Amino acid sequence: MKTKNALKQAELILKLYEIRRETALRAARDYVGGEFMPKSVDEFVSLVKDGGKPSGHILQVYGYWDMVAAFVVHGALDEALIFDTCQEMYFQFEKIQPYLAGFREKMNLPEFLRSIETVVAGAQERRTRAVTKAKTKTVKARAQGTDGEEPAIPATES
Repeated sequence: MKTKNALKQAELILKLYEIRRETALRAARDYVGGEFMPKSVDEFVSLVKDGGKPSGHILQVYGYWDMVAAFVVHGALDEALIFDTCQEMYFQFEKIQPYLAGFREKMNLPEFLRSIETVVAGAQERRTRAVTKAKTKTVKARAQGTDGEEPAIPATES
């Protein structure tokens, strides 16, 4: 499916990819994608408040992905395109999602990572709807004694 400004969006995706390859961001992504595994709100808060490399890595990675998500929220990038090309964002968000509300409260940052949260929630909602729709179609097809597929149209002979 083609979208408006597809070429500009593709160029922006490629630029975002180039930025991800930058040395400092790559090191931060290695940390957040690897050993960063908070087990509580307090641990998450502590890692950010303590400063130093872990704090910098966490803020750099999540700041980057929140910026990318803000491009989606404000219409610069298509949400499906981000889902197809930036799976890392979803993986990284899952690490902190259980602690995000508590983090915002303890740090007095109510808007922290709202764009990522919005984009990820939208993707999850679409997947849930798609699964529900597929199940409904299958149940209806079974009730009708079909496999849910449209009948094949026989080729005409010439």
